[in-house]
Amino acid sequence: MAFADYGLSFNNEPGTVSARQLSSSIQSLEAEIYALRTKMEQSYTEETTFNSDIVIDLSRRLDLKINEYMHVMRKKSKSS
Repeated sequence: MAFADYGLSFNNEPGTVSARQLSSSIQSLEAEIYALRTKMEQSYTEETTFNSDIVIDLSRRLDLKINEYMHVMRKKSKSS
């Protein structure tokens, strides 16, 4: 499939995402995932339970970021 099928471009065409932007996006998501995971682990240590509202909220936010990361990675693998 063509890069255009996935909205990817190496020529910076309007309405597309460059491979460089995608790579930057992946790095940003990885950093966010790491930060959320660290916060969740610290919160669990402080709360000593997975049932606290803080830990549950962080877990949900982490799940959303992981899903977003997987979506970007699927797009990247299909464009290769």
